[in-house]
Amino acid sequence: MTEAKTQVNPRAFPSEMILLLLLLAATVLLNVFFVANWLSGLERGGAGGLLQKLQMLLAPGLAVYGIYTAIRIRRSVPLAESGLRDAANAVTDLVTQVNPSRHVDIRLGKRLGSRSYVTGAPRKPIVVLGPEILALHSMPGERKAVFDAVVRHELAHVHAGDLWWYQLASVLRFSNLSTGFFALLVLWLNVQFDRGDVTSFLVSTFRLVALTLLTELIARAFLRAREHSADLHAAEYGVEGLLAAVQVHETAQTRSVIRTWLRRHPGADERSQALTNPMRLLASPIGQAFLGAAAAGAAFVTLQDLLLSGSTEDKATPVITGVLIGIPLTLFAAFYLWRGAWQEDRNRLRPFLTAAALLSGLVIGSHLPLYTRIFDQAPIGIPIAPSVLLPLALGVLGLCWWLDALSTSWRQSDPGAARVPAFLRFAVPSACVAGGWLFAVLWTWSARLRGVYLACPTEEAKAVPICQSATPQSDVAHKMAADFGFTFWSILTVLVVAATLAVPHHRRTRTLRPAAFAVVAVLIALTALWTTRSTTPLNRARAEFRVVTGSAVAYADDCSKPLSDNVKCAADGSEKLTLAPPSLSTADIEDATAENTTTGYAIRIEFTSEGRQRWEELTRANVGKRIAFLVDDELLSAPEISQPLTGDSAQLPGPFTTLDQARKFADAIRGT
Repeated sequence: MTEAKTQVNPRAFPSEMILLLLLLAATVLLNVFFVANWLSGLERGGAGGLLQKLQMLLAPGLAVYGIYTAIRIRRSVPLAESGLRDAANAVTDLVTQVNPSRHVDIRLGKRLGSRSYVTGAPRKPIVVLGPEILALHSMPGERKAVFDAVVRHELAHVHAGDLWWYQLASVLRFSNLSTGFFALLVLWLNVQFDRGDVTSFLVSTFRLVALTLLTELIARAFLRAREHSADLHAAEYGVEGLLAAVQVHETAQTRSVIRTWLRRHPGADERSQALTNPMRLLASPIGQAFLGAAAAGAAFVTLQDLLLSGSTEDKATPVITGVLIGIPLTLFAAFYLWRGAWQEDRNRLRPFLTAAALLSGLVIGSHLPLYTRIFDQAPIGIPIAPSVLLPLALGVLGLCWWLDALSTSWRQSDPGAARVPAFLRFAVPSACVAGGWLFAVLWTWSARLRGVYLACPTEEAKAVPICQSATPQSDVAHKMAADFGFTFWSILTVLVVAATLAVPHHRRTRTLRPAAFAVVAVLIALTALWTTRSTTPLNRARAEFRVVTGSAVAYADDCSKPLSDNVKCAADGSEKLTLAPPSLSTADIEDATAENTTTGYAIRIEFTSEGRQRWEELTRANVGKRIAFLVDDELLSAPEISQPLTGDSAQLPGPFTTLDQARKFADAIRGT
């Protein structure tokens, strides 16, 4: 005897329809907000101008949908008043059987033919049926089954309550089109008033069309998922009639890949296969992973631009952007992989194909946004360079493999998906931690190298230390390792990944509890150790900032004699300074780099958050005095403070004759 295959209910997992709706809403609203912010910035309208532009972009979507719905309703008449009494009674009997949660108004659409749809307000739904569908109610056999199936399918939309989601998606679609129209109009006006050239207009138009099409594809994927959901509800009363209804229209055209992507309803063959084997719905098309990644790629650039607000000095912006976009992207990919893990005849290459879709979607989507303030009007997508793409590919591939491993190990003990909620309770937080940290690292890496590739060739950036380096990629890599290497979040991510892979998911929950408590205990201990650790590595040079309390001319033998700890000679031996105790030390310095200035060479000191506060207090309290900068008891400079200094960095000149000499001191302070 052959063993019966375990059947899995697709409703045990998070709804694909809701996931696509959230993706659509996030994509449209972020684009609308960005375009509104861009348009208000052109007019310098401030917050009031931004709100006005938001209203201008969103109002057409609401208005068009309202007019469209009103026209559809006016073209129909109540079925009870149409004279088709027998058809009305047949429909009423089906409504009674389904027993929807709200009263349904049944109407006749004389121009619909064999089509039907649901419209109206969610609390007063309206089902409109075509005359050809109603004519089947009195026919025997399969035709009567087709009539019953079509009516039950439309009533399933009412029973499932997805009319709310359909209306929201429709408004978002129309708002997306109106936003694209206004942006295109502004681009054209720029050309007409000689503010832009035709080539830039054409390129921008291409990006705008691609971004609008991306959103429309997401919307159509949502509408197809909605139809599949209604089919599953209607199939509870019997699948034969639904199969007969959809197979009538099954043709070779419905199998076209392009038509499948562009259609708002699933093809007849696709619906037939889903009704015959509902588990096929667990494996979403690979194109949906691409759409989600492309939307995330555009969101990375758009959100970073909105957060920067014209400033390029905020180092936390790429990290914040990576976390805010990386977590939703990780969850979208996770649900895509987790749903497919329970599908029979599962494709073993699915994690690799998903990683390829995510990588290509991220790269392409990041080049779709129009104008940003970071580099004037230049797009700031992910650079097409091996040094950027290789880490991104490895990171995405590792993430997809780990997400797939989580669901695969859980499926071994839960083949029927009966304990999916328990799986999600531990898998979702783990995915948020790992995905947030990973994309924060990857996006920061991409942003820093993008700055190197775009800014360093310009004349203005010749004096920037990273642009003067012979190996800027290596310098960025060392900086990334210092910022993200041995940190609390990196260690937490490694522990989370290791724990989720090591915990034997096939055991019972009460066996997992000791392991969970152990992981929590380790995290608490790690947090305690991290908060009390020393911030000064042992191999860093001792840097000090000390207030100069007195100075005197140094004679020939003064600087050759042994000096006390509070007396130091200038580098050129011209004066002897008396110093107060150190006010800042190496622990207050986060980084140090050498710079080539117009007056010579200098070291730029970047302070920690505590060091920046101490530096501001020190300079505010000692205006008019000199502050000496020492490295391993060697006095490098003692500039006079003319005003309180703010910011997270300070440029300090020194007795450096070459850039390499300044770089040696900077490396010593940094500990490299």
